Amino acid sequence: MSKILSTSAKTSAYTQATLLSLVCAAVALFMTPFLGGITTDFSRVSLVTLALVALGQGLGNIFYFTAIKTLTNGTAQIAFSSILIFNTTLSIIFLNLHLSVFNIFGVILLLIVITSVVSGKVVFDKRGVFLMVVGAFFYAVFQLSSSKLSHQVTAGTYLLVAYLGGAIVVFLLKSKLVLQDMRKSGSGIAIRNSLYAAVPSLGNFLFAYYAYRSAPRPAIVAILLTSQVVVTILLGYFILKERDNVKRKVSAALLVVASAALIKN
Repeated sequence: MSKILSTSAKTSAYTQATLLSLVCAAVALFMTPFLGGITTDFSRVSLVTLALVALGQGLGNIFYFTAIKTLTNGTAQIAFSSILIFNTTLSIIFLNLHLSVFNIFGVILLLIVITSVVSGKVVFDKRGVFLMVVGAFFYAVFQLSSSKLSHQVTAGTYLLVAYLGGAIVVFLLKSKLVLQDMRKSGSGIAIRNSLYAAVPSLGNFLFAYYAYRSAPRPAIVAILLTSQVVVTILLGYFILKERDNVKRKVSAALLVVASAALIKN
């Protein structure tokens, strides 16, 4: 849905990131009564964690939407899989995650897989892949901060912080450009597609939130979220008709999941 939003709407990546977050926040607001309401006591909530969630989501969206304009859905998702490396590294540094030999092998396998996809016979945009990897880093910051925040606020509050915080970050950086895009005739398409993209985005965030809360090691949840690559590439095959180098992409995606399983071990 993010790919469809990016290619169909004639707006900048900043506007797409802002619209998607705002639409998701609006939908989440109506859902809050069913998700524990809104947290009113923030005395136990870390302000640093709140800031990292907002910055990670906002900056991650900017790089993601900028990159995906020049990449096919499959290549974009496999490049995005570098988030597994960032999640692992940040977890070791800040969350004291310990790696076994199997875990380390999983990280090395992922590096090989990503390298094999973004080089060789697959045609790709170098700048787009680089931007996607940078976006993956910021999303890793967002996910690991989310694992902390999930234990401090309700699900409804988490969704509002993530989406509104991300939208505010993007808007503050490029408010003039976003307002100009919103005055264009094609902005209605961007809003409509943002609404379509909001449903899977909210589902992703909600499942991740509850997984963070119930997992013995929340950092592992963030690492295993990479397995979405397989479904994304298959959806790209059937919906976006991205039939080029399919065997190579599917094989790489399956290897990404294998590396995630090793890291989970």
